[in-house]
Amino acid sequence: MTAPTRLTRDSLMEAACTASGLTDFGPEDFEEGFAVVLEAYAKESRLTPLGRTLVHDEIVGDLLGRLHVVDQLKRAPRIRTTRLERPVFILGLPRSGTTTLHQLLQRDTDSQVLEYWLGVVPKPRPPRETWESDADYRRVAEVLRRTYEADPDLRALHDVSAAGPGECRFVFRHLFMDDSYDHTAHLPSYRAWFDRKPMDCVYRWYHDVLKLIQYPTTGRRWILKYPPHLRCLKALFREFPDAFIIQTHRDPARVVPSYASLLAHFSAVYEERVDREEIGRLAARLWIDRIDQGVRDRAVLDRESQFFDLHFREILADPVGSLQRAFDAFGLPLSEEAIREMTDWSQRLSPGRHGVHDYSADAYGLDAKMLSEAFRPYRERFDVPAE
Repeated sequence: MTAPTRLTRDSLMEAACTASGLTDFGPEDFEEGFAVVLEAYAKESRLTPLGRTLVHDEIVGDLLGRLHVVDQLKRAPRIRTTRLERPVFILGLPRSGTTTLHQLLQRDTDSQVLEYWLGVVPKPRPPRETWESDADYRRVAEVLRRTYEADPDLRALHDVSAAGPGECRFVFRHLFMDDSYDHTAHLPSYRAWFDRKPMDCVYRWYHDVLKLIQYPTTGRRWILKYPPHLRCLKALFREFPDAFIIQTHRDPARVVPSYASLLAHFSAVYEERVDREEIGRLAARLWIDRIDQGVRDRAVLDRESQFFDLHFREILADPVGSLQRAFDAFGLPLSEEAIREMTDWSQRLSPGRHGVHDYSADAYGLDAKMLSEAFRPYRERFDVPAE
């Protein structure tokens, strides 16, 4: 798809309508974020021609996802009356074991995850044996293939597959309210706007999308993972009052530079100039804010029985046993078959199978002592040792 010279509201919406044959975008709750992000791209980003094409296609994809959700909920309104029973959310700093836990629990047939391709193209989950012949699945898989072909190093930083468990960001982007927009481009005005916005409407939409994907089969527990949920615990529990949270912990001085490296790799694909120190400041501020908000919210929510804390060293030493302890604490069952499948998968997993992620904190203007002090209340609250 060739992007126009400018990213405009009307041209993007027209492209989404043409691609889908649909025209109803539903409630206007997406319009403010849509306008803010487009203005930020126009005035602040440093997109290359390729970056502009990628952004154009991604925003059309956000609008397409919204069109399809609105259409399907309109055709089957009873979807909204179904329930999600006791979902489990995996939250924590990046590089702290969240992805490993998510991938392990996909092996449990009593659980369901938000598969990457269904996050991009939400619809009732088809039978697994039909996915390879599904046009939407093939399209998402092809985009991922081209992405890793363009930058093979990305697999060592961010290894996902169309059929594997995905994060919730694609659903959040249906309202143009998500952390990921400024992870590939310089958009400070969007970040300032987004950080001030309440997220209740996003979580209501997200809840409906999960109901849509599980329809018509209900009963399997959801396992969901997206680290930015940590800044929205109050909104999350308002929408999912019986949710359980597995929160992972690791020394922030180790993970923030790694996160900055990931953002720099993505930005290099989209923008003509990558300011590594600017990215380092963004990565540090994002996680200082998220962690601080999460600590404050946990203190006032009075839901400690719905949280289970896992340290990275525990996950490394015994990932399946870590999950068993968490599920026991929540009173949730894990079948012998699930434990066997997870153990087999864990033993087959080869560390560094996609290469080693090399990075230096200094390259992003980050200082370990500064990070250690900035995160001191968090490290003391959860007894997180320095690495």
